This record gives sequence, structure tokens and C-alpha cells, in this order.
Amino acid sequence: MFLIGAENLPSGLYTPLVVLLVAYAVLSLLTGRAHANEDTDRADRWATWAFGVLMVAALYTIVLVIAAVFNYPSRSTDMVTIVLVVCAFFGLLLFVFFLIAEVIPRALRRGRAER
Repeated sequence: MFLIGAENLPSGLYTPLVVLLVAYAVLSLLTGRAHANEDTDRADRWATWAFGVLMVAALYTIVLVIAAVFNYPSRSTDMVTIVLVVCAFFGLLLFVFFLIAEVIPRALRRGRAER
């Protein structure tokens, strides 16, 4: 088992996520095939299993995050900083898109109505 990076968790800890990804892909293909054959019961069953696989993957991801926080506490502050910067960036981006989509067209319509 090799290390990802110099000081990160062993790569073997990420193997279950790859297996869950493959399982989700297979279940999604089976769901699509059942929908194509108009077998809604089977499609619903496969979709339910696929959702279950996603939930297990999410839980395991939380376990990996907790393991990383406790194994590398100095990097936890970096992680929080990165998350805050990314959230601020996308919040600003959403605000700009809101201005482009809502505020600017309303202002242009008001300008035409006054003439």
C-alpha cells in the first residue's frame, strides 16, 4: 500500500470508494436498461439500491474526513480555509449571476417604460 502524497492517508483507505463507484455505475446502467424495457418495478428496485450505495459512499467519505482531521490536525485549518474560500467564491459567482439574470433586465425594462 503506497501513500497518496507525502503525508496523506494510505491509498487502501480509498479503495472502498472506488468499489462503491463501480457498483453505482453498474446499478445505474441496470436502472436505465429496466426503464428502457418499461419494467418500472425492477427500475425502481435498482434505483433504490443505487441510492443506498450512494449513502454508504457518503458515510464512508465522512469517516475518511474524520480520520484525516484526527491524523493531520494541522491540515484541518487549511481544509476549513479552503472550504470557506470556495464557498465565498461560489457565493459571489451566484450573486453576479443573479445580477445578470434579474436586476439588470428589470432596470433595462424600467428605462424603456419611462420613455
